[in-house]
Amino acid sequence: MKDIRGTIMPKNNPTGDFFNPPSNLSQDFEEFWFEDLDVNELFWQTNKPKEGEASIPWRKTSQTEGRNLKTQTLHNFQPRTKVFQKI
Repeated sequence: MKDIRGTIMPKNNPTGDFFNPPSNLSQDFEEFWFEDLDVNELFWQTNKPKEGEASIPWRKTSQTEGRNLKTQTLHNFQPRTKVFQKI
């Protein structure tokens, strides 16, 4: 198809449109070091919410410990452990 000036117009092909925006139901996470969190803040060990045990929320209870909110057990964390928080 040509317009008045003789240039070729792009074809509109909805089946070939590969733009796939993220779902508005997706959860966004931001990466932190354990040492950067304040005491009592929630965190996750993964940024993928459906990874079983790793997707359980935790709460930082001290500078070196976090509480698993499912089992209510305390675990030690290294200061430079990578953790995630929901945005």
